[in-house]
Amino acid sequence: MAFRWDNIEILRAIDRIQGETYHGGPIRSMSGLQLMEQVSGKMAADQQLTRGFVQEIHIARDLGLLAFRVQGDFRPGQPDADPHWYVQNLWDFALTVAGQDRARGRTVAQPVPDPAEDDGRQVSDLVIRQVAASITEQYAPDEVAVFLAEEGIPPAQMPFPEGTGPGEARAVLAALWRWGSEGRRMTRRFLGRWLDDCLLSGPDAELRAALIEQLARQGWRVRESDSVLVICDPARGVPVSAPFLRASRLHPLIEAEAGPQFLIGKPEQGVFASMRAVEIRVRRLAGLGEDVTGVDLMNRAFGPNGFLTDISAVKGEQEGTRMLFAGAYAVFRNPAGHRQVDYADLSEAAEAVQTASLLMRILDRVEDRLLAVARNTAIPAS
Repeated sequence: MAFRWDNIEILRAIDRIQGETYHGGPIRSMSGLQLMEQVSGKMAADQQLTRGFVQEIHIARDLGLLAFRVQGDFRPGQPDADPHWYVQNLWDFALTVAGQDRARGRTVAQPVPDPAEDDGRQVSDLVIRQVAASITEQYAPDEVAVFLAEEGIPPAQMPFPEGTGPGEARAVLAALWRWGSEGRRMTRRFLGRWLDDCLLSGPDAELRAALIEQLARQGWRVRESDSVLVICDPARGVPVSAPFLRASRLHPLIEAEAGPQFLIGKPEQGVFASMRAVEIRVRRLAGLGEDVTGVDLMNRAFGPNGFLTDISAVKGEQEGTRMLFAGAYAVFRNPAGHRQVDYADLSEAAEAVQTASLLMRILDRVEDRLLAVARNTAIPAS
């Protein structure tokens, strides 16, 4: 009895091999000929058998169910004329998301792009290049590939641009952004999480502020609830580089928080975010729990027995530092946490942010002092 190909069986076999041997990635070390023989359980001596296999995988590819790489150049009609040679030159078989669903008998409705999240506008190549350059600076090429793979990038079914590989961050991210709505969703999620420092590594404060400014001008923001890049009204008016925030250089951690809010015309949120950043850093340096907040946090951290108190300073300076942190928090952070604060004078909001910047620079010196004490009290190795 003649063997008859079943495209579902081909997809199921590829799905099984990918899962068992390649952790879901492309089948790297098996040619199309070897795959065909494994699926059919027959040696590929029959041209008709091979020709039928070629027909089925081409149909699956054209339906968006399967991806594979053709090694070498084949003229139109040549695969049908010499299918045995053709299948020996097929590599890197991988199911697409739709192919996995078909192989596993699932019916999945893919979400259409949400116009409230993504209306098709571009993320500039400058942003992609800066993100990729930062990643490349931190990781070797093989580590870049692992870092991106942990976020599912690139999907196994996405073809690489000619001459590139998974360790080339710029090429991968640029190709993913152009890979339809699914690719844009994945890129927006990755960029947002990277900017929000949700991954193993992310940008420094200055780069984060610069990228958020550029994205705001292009009409993008990072959504707080899930750290996904979504659309917004393009920022107009006061840039971060204007005198309101740049007359004196802000501490990078404050600039990263306040700059994006000023760009979108929400200076009160810039003040709130700046003081929140101070609170978070005080809590971390003092080793206090999340249950200690606000003015109470400042009093405990800088009080007579506080971990951040400089015992070498005179009592008046110790008490002044405590009152400075507690008072600034009470004036600038507390009101915004309980009611809408409207800064009619933009300069006033900028000066409040600069106060937070001053507090953050004081914390820089506090941290340096704590590190010095820790080094001096460390037990020498025997």
